[in-house]
Amino acid sequence: MMLPLAAAALMNAAGASAMVTPDQLPNLFIAACLDGSAATADVSATPIEFGALPSDLRSRLGKPSAAKVWQIPGASPAYLYSLSYTDRGWSPKICGLAAQDLVLRPASAAVETRLRGTPSAGSYKPVEWLNEPAGYRALATRAGGFTILQVNWLTENRAEVPRTQ
Repeated sequence: MMLPLAAAALMNAAGASAMVTPDQLPNLFIAACLDGSAATADVSATPIEFGALPSDLRSRLGKPSAAKVWQIPGASPAYLYSLSYTDRGWSPKICGLAAQDLVLRPASAAVETRLRGTPSAGSYKPVEWLNEPAGYRALATRAGGFTILQVNWLTENRAEVPRTQ
């Protein structure tokens, strides 16, 4: 899966109980899904079943063959997910974050800055970044009442996005 054991341990940590504000969510997504290590965050998230996700979000994600999902503590519903699919040849793994109170423009700015290595003002509209050589398609969008930050791995063996120079 995309999240290494350190990140999974963090998400299951019992000691930390910091509430996550919407402005912290893009960095949590970047750490967990793009960098492959959320170990620096002070977050205690609750593991939940895939079926416990809100139906609009769950239907958008399809039917994964394996799923790890965490509810992130905060004022509004927010979820971090790592999903695998065996029944499709494209994007066999995805990692994402969905939150109701996450504002699209600053969230997309944070992701684009991490992916491109240059500051970004973000976008009010859904945006997608495709980097086939690096093996990913990332997106920032709104769907089902949630702002979604997600990376779709184009091959089975990818787990993090290389840093830009």
